[in-house]
Amino acid sequence: MKRSFALCIVLSGLCLVAMDHSATAQTMLDNSAEKASPFVKATLKALTTRFSGAHPKFRNLAVHTNSDKKQVVCGQVSLSNSKTPANESFLSFGASEDTEQPIVYEARTIPTALDSREANQWINHGADLEELEELGCVPEGSYRQYGDTLNKVLQDSKTNATR
Repeated sequence: MKRSFALCIVLSGLCLVAMDHSATAQTMLDNSAEKASPFVKATLKALTTRFSGAHPKFRNLAVHTNSDKKQVVCGQVSLSNSKTPANESFLSFGASEDTEQPIVYEARTIPTALDSREANQWINHGADLEELEELGCVPEGSYRQYGDTLNKVLQDSKTNATR
């Protein structure tokens, strides 16, 4: 009886390991990862693990080196359940060899009116965009444009509140 119980425990453990290992497969929607370096593969695996419930799909991978001669990978990830996700479902991401976790930025339109209590949330949201710009993953000036838009909305909200 003890042997069969131990065998059940061992087999269930092996099944869990196999299930966990198969859950880290990446889905590439284009051929941008054909000759991916170990760093790129590790970045994709980290994102797949981070969003394991969504089965992420990747595209537009690009690799370059930064001023410190470290590899930087940029790309887009979709968390959509569709086999062919819509363009608007893709989030920009980037990672450098000297960072711990990839940075993922979800482009969200800033509402035309904001409560001042929401300002910190939107400022923090923009920090990911700033980091992606520093990595060279989004066009230069993206963060400034985001900040200008946010400041205008906050200024308009402040002006309307004083009327």
